[in-house]
Amino acid sequence: MNPLVPFLWVAGGLHLAIAAANVSLPRRLRYRENLSRVSPIIRQIFVVHSIYVVFVVLFFAVLCLFFAPVLAGDSELGRFLSATMAIFWLMRVPMQLFYYDADLRKQNRLADVAFSLSALFLGSVFAVAALGLAR
Repeated sequence: MNPLVPFLWVAGGLHLAIAAANVSLPRRLRYRENLSRVSPIIRQIFVVHSIYVVFVVLFFAVLCLFFAPVLAGDSELGRFLSATMAIFWLMRVPMQLFYYDADLRKQNRLADVAFSLSALFLGSVFAVAALGLAR
């Protein structure tokens, strides 16, 4: 077994945790109140995009949990998917650190650190898989 497979299983569990955390975001970030100030189409697009992001994260979880050996570099498609997920998560790190509101990040320091470290871990695991460094 490729030594990266257990890390990909952990990544699958982490994706499930991230998807679950997104369930509480609308209440915690007061989506209803904040979105009431924008036009209906902006509100609708935001809601649809939020739902789609959760489905993408759940799709990533399924890939990690059921196709870890493939993602670990057994095929070109697996390496491509791993590279795509590495880019997805590694791009998230600077967005988390430099784009999101600093005051909101301070108010939610534990969640901020958890999401930043999760994105860094996921991006790193998928980068190693994409580059075939664990074979």
